[in-house]
Parts: sequence; C-alpha cells; structure tokens
Amino acid sequence: MSIRSEAMSYRGDLSYELRELLRKNGMRAQLAVEQDRYKLLVQGHDSPMITYDISEQQFRALGDGGSNYANKKAYRTFNQIVGKDFDVPSSYVSARSVNSRVAMGLHGYREHPDTFHSDFIPTAYGRSFLGWAPTRQPGMHLRRMAGVAVVPMVADHTDGRLRPGELKSGGYGYYYKGGHADPLQEMQNILPQTVSRPRPQEPAKPYKELITSNVYFSNEKWQQVLSSHGILVDADKKTLTIQSRATQQDFVYDLTDSEVKKLTDNSLKSTPMKERLGILNRVISGDFQDKITMDTLNSRETVSLRLKPEVEAQLKGRMIADDKIQLTADPLAQQHHAPTLDPEQGYANGRDLEAMNDRKGWYREGKHGRDVEVGDIWVEKTPTPDNAQNKDKEQEQRNKEQKFTYRMCAVINGEVISHDISKKQYDKYMAVDDYQRQRMMSKVFHEVDMKTRPEMRQGFNLGAFVGAGLAALSDATYLGADIAHNVEHIKHPHSAPVFHQEVHGTGRIYVKPGVDSPQDIAERAFDAGLHAGINARDMGGYSR
Repeated sequence: MSIRSEAMSYRGDLSYELRELLRKNGMRAQLAVEQDRYKLLVQGHDSPMITYDISEQQFRALGDGGSNYANKKAYRTFNQIVGKDFDVPSSYVSARSVNSRVAMGLHGYREHPDTFHSDFIPTAYGRSFLGWAPTRQPGMHLRRMAGVAVVPMVADHTDGRLRPGELKSGGYGYYYKGGHADPLQEMQNILPQTVSRPRPQEPAKPYKELITSNVYFSNEKWQQVLSSHGILVDADKKTLTIQSRATQQDFVYDLTDSEVKKLTDNSLKSTPMKERLGILNRVISGDFQDKITMDTLNSRETVSLRLKPEVEAQLKGRMIADDKIQLTADPLAQQHHAPTLDPEQGYANGRDLEAMNDRKGWYREGKHGRDVEVGDIWVEKTPTPDNAQNKDKEQEQRNKEQKFTYRMCAVINGEVISHDISKKQYDKYMAVDDYQRQRMMSKVFHEVDMKTRPEMRQGFNLGAFVGAGLAALSDATYLGADIAHNVEHIKHPHSAPVFHQEVHGTGRIYVKPGVDSPQDIAERAFDAGLHAGINARDMGGYSR
C-alpha cells in the first residue's frame, strides 16, 4: 500500500495538488458519481458549468497525487478531458509556476532597466534586481496580451528569442473556446443591418410588353416586372418588400421556402400566374386593403396600395415617437426673428444688456413695471411704392429724403413689435454701438423701458442724486476732483497739509430736450465731473 495520503482509492475528489493548480489558472473542478457513472464538473472563469462523462481510470487518475509523476498524470488527464472546450496552458511547468517567486518570463519577459530608463537609480540589491515576488516587480502580469508592451515588462524580448530557463509569456490559464465569439457578430444577429433600398424613379415595365407570351416567360423577366413596380422578392433572404407610392414606409415580409420557390419558379405551368398573385396578396393582406392584379402589373406606374386605417394610424404614431426628439424644440435655443444677425446691418440683441450694464434691465413702463424679455432688435429701410415707380430723375432727386420708410422692430416676450422712426433716428441707430441702440429702442417703444434693477436701487437716493446733478455742474466737478484726490491719497499718502478751495466748474454737457431723460443728464454730469477731476488735478484744490 502506498504511503501517500493522496493515493487512497476512490476518494471522490481531486487531489490537492491538481485542485490548487487549477485554481491558480482560473479553473474549478469537482468529481461526482451518479448511478455508478463517473462525472467531472468544471467551470472556468469565462465559461458555464460543463459536465463530462469519464471512465474509472480517469476518475482514479484525477484523484491521485503527491508525487511529480502522479501530479503530471492528473494534469495531463484533466487536459485530455477538457481540451476540446478549453485552451489549456502551454506546459505543466507554466501552469504550476503561476504567481511563484521565480517566474522567468511567464508574466512577460524582463529586459535590463537601462533599455527603458537611462536615469535608473541602482538599488541595494543591484541594477538588475526586479523584486522578491511578482507582486513587487514593476509592470503588469500578462494574460494572453500578445503584442502589448508594458515597460519595463514586454511581451517578447527585443531580439525575439527566449533566454535559457524562461517560459513562454502568457502560456497559462484555461480559456473557454465557446466564449471567444465576436460580440459584434452577436449584436448583428440580434439587430440586423437595415438596408434602405432606393425606390424606382423610372416608369414601370408593363408585364404585357416584357412578356408577350407564356412561352417567353422566365423568372428573370418576371422579377424585372415586379421590381419595376416596387415589389421586390429576395430569394436569398426569403423576404418580400412592398414599396407603395401611397406611403413612404417600405414593408418587408418573411416568406416560407414554399412561397419563395413558387414566386421564383421559371415556368407558368408548375406555378400559374393566379397562384403567384394569390401568394403576394395573402402575404400583404394584413397591412394593405388593395390587391395586386394583372392590371397593376400591366401599368407603367409603381404600385399604389392603400394601407388599412388601423395600420396607417399605428404607423403615424410610431413615426411621431421615433422623431420625438427632433420634433421637440430646444427650450434653451434662441429663436431669431431678425432678417440678419450682422451688427453692421443694424442688428442688436436685447439679451446682451445685462452683460453690457449689469445695473440695467427690461421692464414695463411705469412704476413697479414687470420685467420683460427682449430678444432681437433691428431696423428696416423700405422704399415707398410711389417713389419706387417715379421715373422723373429731377423729382426723384428732390424727394431723395422721402422715398424710404424706416421702422424699428424688436422681439418682446416672443412677439415681434415694430414702430416707425425717422431717417435721423435711423442714421443715429446705425452709427452708435449696441448699448446705445438698446437705449434708443427703449425710447421709441412704449411697451418696454430700460430701468435700473430694483436690487441695485437699495441704499441709493436717486432723487437727491438727480437734483444735485441738475443744480450745478460745478458741484459734480468738485465731487469728481475730491474723489480723485482721495484715491490718490490712499495710493500715495503724504504728510504735507492739504488746502481746499472752492472751484467752479466751467464744463458743459450736451443735452437734447425731449430725448434725454433726467437720469441720463445726471449720469452724464457725474461722468464729466469725475473725468475733469482726474485729468486736471489742480482743479481739485489741493497743493503740496
């Protein structure tokens, strides 16, 4: 009797050495006995559960182990059983050496570090030391990654040869052969490729002209007649396609072997024309209320078969559902109503007001007016009909200023509103920048007004500011000079005494009655005083 514990007869389990070898290579296995029949159950990391019927000798060999001979025999026996379904390791040594401390090339061939890194710093164990174990060695373990180089671990040596004692890279692990199917091919079977067939553009070929007698009948001519009328029979795919002019949708039907054989028959004796038309009408009867007749095939027009009402309603619903994304408008997209988006041609966008002046916004006229949305702003220059037909050059020269009408248009809350303007206003609009164009639009339109935002008015006495601006321009000048002095004093403090004296401003601001509002006048006066104080510091009334 053997002194090896693994040599016990009919143990009913794999030997410990074989079980560990399979585990390291991604394989689980189990022996079983069912009604005096021996079985081997295996499952790889990429395979389903597979059952094999084995003999008594194989059963005993798989359970034997403990010596090199017994371990190798068990390994070879296992590979003989599962070899038809799995890619097995390249050798017993490769399978046993997985994740061992010395794996010469098993996980990829190591090159000298200088090959990859010229600035490599030698370790205490020497320049060629890789690490005590594969887990401490740089790089990644290769599992059948042929052609993929990982520095400093490569799939092959640079010279293409194996070193003495080295193993083949990636030559370990059990891989299921049935699991290597191309996933794209599987998807192709589930989702077949849609081929759009162009519809016939030329007049159809009448049956009576192409086939003048039953004697000259052939399947080739028969298929030409059908295809020219929008009836396509594909014998290879066993399908029937109907391209009716009454609908833009092509209807494809599956045909049986018998139907394909009769529709492609080369003789009218074995398959009469009445039987052929009966097959076509029976196949399409579920969708179309019209039938294919000989009068249809004898015409020069493609088939115009009407759909059943319920089928047509279902088809429209499906098309609307498929185009739902295209039919739904983007709520964030800007709808432009202006004929042009070129600022040089008079275009301005009211949505840019906040970017130009964050204090301003669009509101209804009057106190506490609600905010509104202003989009495109543009002007139009249209010739008048009377002057456009005037052929008198002198009269046309005299009426030069009156032969056009001018309008200013704007999109307010999604509605296009327009007002007539004069030529002077038109010329001014075309000359100023976008911000001034929006201010002119605010004066022309009574539907909207450019106002200071309510949150910007807090802590600001507009009435007092306007009164001070209109009272005296000199006060604004003095205020600007004083602000300039304070700013300068903060930047460059000085210890000399400061003498203040009253300064009367002499500047003037441009005011157009009836056009400029009091707010505009006050802002203009404040800016003039501020600039005067900064540019002429002697007007500030201080000396050093």
